[in-house]
Amino acid sequence: MANKEKFISEINNGYTFKGDAIVIGGAMLDGETLNNTLIKAPLKTFNRHGLIAGATGSGKTKTMQGIAEALSQKGVPSLLMDIKGDLSGLAKPAVSNPKIEERQTKIGTPWQPVQFPVELMTLSTKGGIRLRATVSEFNSFCFPKF
Repeated sequence: MANKEKFISEINNGYTFKGDAIVIGGAMLDGETLNNTLIKAPLKTFNRHGLIAGATGSGKTKTMQGIAEALSQKGVPSLLMDIKGDLSGLAKPAVSNPKIEERQTKIGTPWQPVQFPVELMTLSTKGGIRLRATVSEFNSFCFPKF
């Protein structure tokens, strides 16, 4: 029990920041999600490069979606590259289910379905704002003339 209390204290102290922060998730100890031990990141650090890496099915897309949602709620726009179309659902409020409700209860954060502002962009002729660049335009970006 003392180890659990020390862990909770370390998490709560380690994820306390000056200024605004977004919640990324909740801490786990020995496979158990601990209520109100929030993993946060300072909002001011989201103007830097980042990487979300992991095996298939490990939650990379959901992590990226959660970060984009939290940033949107703070008024910060995001550009997400979504090759498979997994993130297009951000444009409509999600439908709750017992798994989502259980996870949010364990973490200790409320969850409400929200519709986020989304602009879909495309390189193809299919739906979305068409992004265009000719080969010569692209070439000038990669190989500037001196």
